Amino acid sequence: MHSGRLRSADGRELPLPVLDAATPLPEDLPVAGGWGYTREDACIITDAREADGDEVRGLDFEFIFIEHRVCEELNAMHMDGRLADIRWKTLQQDMHRDPDGRPAFDHFTVQVTAFLESDLAALQQAPEAGGGTDGSPVDGVTNLSEPRNLMFRIVRDFWFHISRVPGIPDDAEFSMRMSRGRIT
Repeated sequence: MHSGRLRSADGRELPLPVLDAATPLPEDLPVAGGWGYTREDACIITDAREADGDEVRGLDFEFIFIEHRVCEELNAMHMDGRLADIRWKTLQQDMHRDPDGRPAFDHFTVQVTAFLESDLAALQQAPEAGGGTDGSPVDGVTNLSEPRNLMFRIVRDFWFHISRVPGIPDDAEFSMRMSRGRIT
């Protein structure tokens, strides 16, 4: 494992590791290859079944994998203090095609944010907080600059090899599906 950095707006850093081949891929997902940090290390979606109703397929596996990798990275992180209010969201998605035009790779740019548990507790006790609409202390203190300075952020790439996945639109009108999650 080598590390990236989870950085706050004020420059505080927490080590966020990059998973390597020694960390096994999730057994409960139809995936192979690597952890998807680069195109060469892409996670290969191996489920070639056609979508059937509400079953999880293709793009759904990508989002499940994203959350799994983020959890693995956070669990492997060495730091003082626990993280809280950990969230991820898709910032961008790009479809990369083979020369014949077939979908080959799906590339996501994902932002991960978190607070130190101690900082979050202090924010929630601040009289200005007032409580956010979704339970997030950040929503309730938008007039203060402090919460943004206490939030840690990192932007990560996720590459998926998708040539085996049926049902991906094979036209130029492929539209991105935004996704986000909260890790508890």
